[in-house]
Amino acid sequence: MRRCAVSLGLLLLGALTLGAAPAPDAAGTMWISVRPQPSGALEGLRVQVEGKEATAESGGAFRVEGLAAGWVAIQASAEGYQPLAHKVWLPAGGQTSVLLPLNRLPGPGTVRGRVIGPEAVEGSKVPIADVEVRVGGQVLARSDADGYFVLPSVGPGPVALALAGAGVKSQEEVVVVPSHGEASIEVIMRKAEDVLAWMRGRVRSTRGRPLVATLRIAETKRQTRTRPTGEFELRLPAGRYHVTFEARGHVSQDKVVDVNAGDQAIFYVDLSPLEN
Repeated sequence: MRRCAVSLGLLLLGALTLGAAPAPDAAGTMWISVRPQPSGALEGLRVQVEGKEATAESGGAFRVEGLAAGWVAIQASAEGYQPLAHKVWLPAGGQTSVLLPLNRLPGPGTVRGRVIGPEAVEGSKVPIADVEVRVGGQVLARSDADGYFVLPSVGPGPVALALAGAGVKSQEEVVVVPSHGEASIEVIMRKAEDVLAWMRGRVRSTRGRPLVATLRIAETKRQTRTRPTGEFELRLPAGRYHVTFEARGHVSQDKVVDVNAGDQAIFYVDLSPLEN
C-alpha cells in the first residue's frame, strides 16, 4: 500500500512538470527623448521602435511599453535633419531612458561683410560704397553707403567672393561659411591709382646684341637706363604712356603702352643701327 502511494505521488509530480509552461521574460519599458543639434524646434518628428510608430507623451518624450528584452532598434527622423538609427539594450522587465541627438542637414549660411579703404580718418574706418560682390559670376550684393553688404543663402564651406567697384582695385576673398550659420568678413580695397603696374622688357640691336638704352616716359617726365644685358623694369600707375627708346648709334623708337593696375606689361624692342 505504501509503495502504491509513492508511485501515485511521482505520477502526479510528473504530470505537473509536463503541463507547466516556462515563465516568459517580463516586458520592459523604454523612454526616448530626441534633441536637435543645434537646438531648435523639430517639425515632423517621427520615432519608430522595432518598426512601429511611437507616440509622444505630454512632456515630449516617447514612452514604449511591452518590449521584449534584448537589443531594441530605434529610428528617429524630422524635417531638415539627418535620420538616425540606433540600438539599445533593454533588460528583462527593466526600464531604459534614451537620448537621441538629431543633426541638421547641411545647408547654406549667411555672409555679412564690410568694404573699407586702407586709410583712416581720425581713427575711424572709411567705408567704400557701391562695390559689387559676386559669387559664382553673379552679383549677389552691393555695399551700401556705410560699406556693408549681406549675402544670404551661400555655402556651406569656402565661398569665393569677387569684389569690384569704380576707382578701386578688383580683388577676390574667400570666406568659410558654416552650415546654417553666419560668417563675417572685412575687405580692405585699395584705390586703382594706388596699385602700380610693372613694365618689363629688353632692348637689343636688330643684329641681336643687347643695348644699353635710355627710356623716356613723356607723361611722367621720367627716364631710366637698361642694364648691360638690355633688360629693364619699372613700376608705374595704371594708364597710357608714350615711351621713347634711345641708344647711341641706333634709330630711336616710340611705343604707346597701356597698363592696368596690378598688371605686368612685357615687351621686347629691337633698334636698327644708324646708316653711315
